[in-house]
Amino acid sequence: MNHSKAVLGLLLAAASLLVLLRGINYSSVAQDARLQRTPQTWTLDAALAQMRLHPQDAYLQYVALQLARREGRFEQVEQEVRALIPNDRTARAERLDSVDLFSVFNGALAVQESLQLDTMRFAATGDPRPAPEPTPDSTNYNRPVPPPARRAPARRRNAPARTTPEAAKEVPKPRRPDVSVSTLSGPTVKSHPWTKMLGARKAEVSALSRFVPEDFYFVEFRTLNKLLEAFDAGDLWGTHLFSQALQEARTLDVGERLKRQLAIETEPALRPFYDLIVEEVAAVGSDPFVREGSDVTLLFRVKQPLVFNLRMNSFLDHAERANPKAKRATAQHLGVEYVQLTTPERDLSVYAAEPEPGLHVRSNSLEAFRRVVEAVKGRDASGRRVRRLGETAEFAYVRTLLPRTESEEDGFIYLSDPFIRRLVGAELKLTERRRMLCYNHLRMIGHAALFHRTERGRWPASLSELQSADAAPGLFGAGALSCPEGGQYALSEDGTTGVCARHGHALHLTPNLEIPVRRVSAEEADEYRAFVTEYNSYWRTFFDPIAVRLKLTPQQYRAETVILPLIDNSIYTSLAATLGGTPEALDARPVPRRNIFSLNLRLDKEQLLKASPPEMREMNEEFFREMGVPRGMAGSMDGTEFLSKGIGNQLGFHIYDARPAFDLNTSGLLGLFLSPGAGRSAASLGSFELLALMGVASLNSPVYISVPVRDAQVVDRFLEQTDVAWAAFTRSGRRGGSRLDLEEDFYQFKLSTGETARGFGLRFGPLKLRFFWARIGDGLYIASKPFILEDLAAMHAPGATTNADTAPGHAAAPSHALARVRADHWDEVLADYRLSWAENEREACLNNLGPLSNVSRALAARPLAGDAAPAQSAGERNRAVLELVGRLHAAHYFCPEGGAYEVAPDGLTVSCNVHGGALQPRQATAPSERSAAGRTMRALNGATATLTFTEEGLHAVVTVDRK
Repeated sequence: MNHSKAVLGLLLAAASLLVLLRGINYSSVAQDARLQRTPQTWTLDAALAQMRLHPQDAYLQYVALQLARREGRFEQVEQEVRALIPNDRTARAERLDSVDLFSVFNGALAVQESLQLDTMRFAATGDPRPAPEPTPDSTNYNRPVPPPARRAPARRRNAPARTTPEAAKEVPKPRRPDVSVSTLSGPTVKSHPWTKMLGARKAEVSALSRFVPEDFYFVEFRTLNKLLEAFDAGDLWGTHLFSQALQEARTLDVGERLKRQLAIETEPALRPFYDLIVEEVAAVGSDPFVREGSDVTLLFRVKQPLVFNLRMNSFLDHAERANPKAKRATAQHLGVEYVQLTTPERDLSVYAAEPEPGLHVRSNSLEAFRRVVEAVKGRDASGRRVRRLGETAEFAYVRTLLPRTESEEDGFIYLSDPFIRRLVGAELKLTERRRMLCYNHLRMIGHAALFHRTERGRWPASLSELQSADAAPGLFGAGALSCPEGGQYALSEDGTTGVCARHGHALHLTPNLEIPVRRVSAEEADEYRAFVTEYNSYWRTFFDPIAVRLKLTPQQYRAETVILPLIDNSIYTSLAATLGGTPEALDARPVPRRNIFSLNLRLDKEQLLKASPPEMREMNEEFFREMGVPRGMAGSMDGTEFLSKGIGNQLGFHIYDARPAFDLNTSGLLGLFLSPGAGRSAASLGSFELLALMGVASLNSPVYISVPVRDAQVVDRFLEQTDVAWAAFTRSGRRGGSRLDLEEDFYQFKLSTGETARGFGLRFGPLKLRFFWARIGDGLYIASKPFILEDLAAMHAPGATTNADTAPGHAAAPSHALARVRADHWDEVLADYRLSWAENEREACLNNLGPLSNVSRALAARPLAGDAAPAQSAGERNRAVLELVGRLHAAHYFCPEGGAYEVAPDGLTVSCNVHGGALQPRQATAPSERSAAGRTMRALNGATATLTFTEEGLHAVVTVDRK
């Protein structure tokens, strides 16, 4: 008996020891015998402190949650991590509560941030349920969501089956059978009757459009250099806009990555060659996810095929010599011989051929290459006819609206009805959904590898090593960390990121066209059906193809599109109800030199006057009676005559050059007031909304409203009549009462040129808001400052200079809406604009310091604490960090001001020699001439946008004038 007790005691002691050892392994990095702490080793407090400085850094989120998992503090830290994530918490809560993997334009990195948080929660707790709500006195953090998995319970989108002990006790529900994707119906929105709409009209289409499947996007340029020029302009403007709007100072180098992948060289010395040899070029593909990884095929029509092919083959030879792992082979499809040159991780992926004389095809996807070759031949491998874009009535009809022969075209972008239908169809949506779930795991493998490098001074050798070193929440490729398509995970050859046998490298995902999903779970099918229901509720009439025509010259960029009248309950419908009638010249009114922005509208005034004459008279009399005018006098004031005969159809809103009182986003404010939503009818635009907009904007800058005058006598008579109403209204209010009462004021005064002007004021205590109006020449003007009326009167005076907007070659075509930015008029406001641009550039630069510091910390770590660091100069350290961060993120990180990033000697932090560090920020009060903002604004002379409603749809033109 005593012997049995002794054995039992030994067994209990051994079990306790095992439990203790297991606890030591996961309790703290400092207690891991295999790991010696260095200054670079992360602690949970250090990770959270860094996250507070860089809350958008997904890697820091990963590190903090992984360390919290080790220390048994996951629930607490997860709440803190979620609280640090910026942006609108209401919108983010909705997104995290059900990650939307069906949005067409979701950014992969933004989706990955949400999926990573969900995956970490499930790995740490095994619980797909939301975390407990915070106490009432704590921050209302966002509710987390379980990570997506292949088999998702119907009750929560993307949630894996529960594996907790409590879940094991539950009675399992019968598993629903998988669903064939081919049985899932897409949106039921019908197509236009293109053949009927085209009728007998003829349109010229390019030869290249006849070599493209109808469900591919199509981008064609007259010359390769115009395509490259468009890329260059997009890079410059995109860099400026991203720095200003999103505070991002990094380029994803999509164009450069594609050129390397396709083995195409475009350095400046080669551009004259392309002008001589290439007649036209097109880029086509099956989906828009180029940043993450998609098929892209280039088609060249060439004038001298032999010379061109020799040059393109030399590019393949260069790429093969530069990539020892590249494999070259030849094959055939439909009798067309092609060469392929590929590397295992797809950073080089070329399929090239000459399907017919004078045509060169070059693709990064074998499946896309075959589809294009089949379009060229007109049949597929089974002998079935291929529907080609250039042969469709749809494409021909759109080409009648935007003729190819017009001089306004250097390039043409077209997203066809079948392309959009494919984009929202079940196959692509569900394939991309699963690819994004896999992409999240691949990015997490990259985070785990960098974390391992930071703790142990070397890159991991395998995924199992990441698990055994507790750098990962589990074994990637197993359980909830598996590829939803069953692909096998592995480390990339350099050990820095993940690779999936099905979905490819994290930086070069396999195109969706090559990996279509055939069967999905019943839950995934339910998700897609819900998406279709929602889509059908918003797009009830027709699919809307998208066509954009581009023109690029040294003096101007021009973009033009036609939006067909397709959508019910949309912005289009609201605009059409407000604007209408015959288009008019909207820039004929005189514009003072200090006018920096104008918005002019051609209102459908007839719609506003549809009420019967008795109703109009009754409304007119009631309005003036409410202003305090006696009943008999109110009946004699005829507002109907003023609206119908006195004034024209146009309404303009204008902003003056002046030092702003505070930083106001005028374009955002304008969009807010012009939005057809927010509980107001678009038909009311031009009354309260414009006056309210004027009131808000006038607090910051001088503004005025302009209305053309048709009959000066009618307008003057009405203004004289309303003088009585304004006087009665202001005198009948409370005057001389409490200091905080709202008081009104009205008076007349004379302008220096003799016109009678009126002033109206609203006083609230010591504050007073004033407006002034007068008929000056053939215009009625309401201004926030009297000097604006003086400037306008001077321009109407005999012998005044011609308005710059109506000078030959500068006036816009007749339209229904016109917006114009006059950058050449910026003077007093420019200093404040420049300060705002410089502040945004500093924010963008400092946002780069998080990823740079993460990499510098990892590179500074050494395998053993006693090892000497390799001798490196400061310049070598800086270059090594920039090179690695660019490789990890497939992006170029830069200071918008051209500053240099400098790594601290211990590698823990990175700073900029222009903007300082996260805790020591600095900047100039204006961007330098070499920055993107400086270069872009220095070249900007102005910008104009026009909207015109036609029988075919809404015609929009945007031009950017360059100095």
